[in-house]
Amino acid sequence: MTLPSAAAADGGVRSVTRAFDLLRAFDGEHRVRSLRELVEFTGLPKSTVVRLLSTLSNPGIITSPGESTYSVGPAFLRWVKLAEAMWEVGAEARQVMTALRDECGETVNIYIRQDLHRICVAQVEGTTTVRSVVRVGEPYPMTGGAAARVLLGGCPDTVLDALSEQDARVDAKDLRTGAASTREAGFAITHGDRELGASAVAAPITAADGRLLAALSMSGPTSRFTADRVTQYVDAVTKAARQISAVGLGTVEAFL
Repeated sequence: MTLPSAAAADGGVRSVTRAFDLLRAFDGEHRVRSLRELVEFTGLPKSTVVRLLSTLSNPGIITSPGESTYSVGPAFLRWVKLAEAMWEVGAEARQVMTALRDECGETVNIYIRQDLHRICVAQVEGTTTVRSVVRVGEPYPMTGGAAARVLLGGCPDTVLDALSEQDARVDAKDLRTGAASTREAGFAITHGDRELGASAVAAPITAADGRLLAALSMSGPTSRFTADRVTQYVDAVTKAARQISAVGLGTVEAFL
């Protein structure tokens, strides 16, 4: 068997990376993109984008609903259904999330860590007109937000070092100190840490053996996270996190 050369392998990885960059252009707010928009979004040459679109169109990953317009294709349905089955948060855990939302009125999320990012796998939106909402399945930084601080508490030193190398503004020693502090407290509170005007309270969801699985987070506008309310929120979120730890996360737990 002939192995690909290092140059060919690097080119293959670059092509895959570019394909994912292209796919990231599509979301709930941008279901259809023009060729010009895709070129601007990716920063790639037009010829490269056209070549990628042609390659992805063949297996149905990309479709063209109109002249020079593109969207995700039907082939994604198989992966959507697979992902939903694998990463589904159980009904009992969702009941706890809904009860927490009803008690406090703010948006409730469950985040897990994937490599150097955190990803929301479940969300129950708040009841108020002005509320905090994130995209389920969207990677978010591990260096900002209450949920990130909780998840850092379960990270090995290699991950903390990698985060520091990824972002020169982040010091690995500070991450270790913060992670230890959050583990000791059992919760995290942030105001404007990830996004100006947004606050959050988060607590750890653990397995039966004590291993950190996920972070339960409740977030909303900073104006509503007053000192009195934050005290109430901490009690409510930590209680809900313990309840979810007891009933389990559902199917998703098998992959954590």
